[in-house]
Amino acid sequence: MKRSTFNYIKQILKDYSQIDDHIKRRMEELQYPHRPDDVNAGIKSNAQSDSMTNLMITIEQDRRLSALERNKKVVEDNLSECGDDTETIIRELYIKRYPRYHMDGLVENRLIECGRTKAFQLRDNFFDNIADDLGLDK
Repeated sequence: MKRSTFNYIKQILKDYSQIDDHIKRRMEELQYPHRPDDVNAGIKSNAQSDSMTNLMITIEQDRRLSALERNKKVVEDNLSECGDDTETIIRELYIKRYPRYHMDGLVENRLIECGRTKAFQLRDNFFDNIADDLGLDK
């Protein structure tokens, strides 16, 4: 797997614990966009704005929001399909904000029921599945 792809997936997993906050914040940005003060606000205008229609189109077409939701779904699906050892590895090394262990620590403290080589294979398989689901180059 390419180093850039690996690091991209690693960053997605790092952000996974806050992804709901990111989605909520992006929805708020779309619902309540920053509008600079209008100097001509007191002048009557003939233009009428249908803000709800514009909002729905914006939310449906927003690339950043759809990317966040896609990343969340892909990670959730892969975490639910993988085994217990793989889930422990991914949650401890990549999703936790302050991880306590490295891969060797997981093996030595028997938090996973496999050896070091198998643990790296499980991690690599998980990353490959994420890359396939996101359509990334390996």
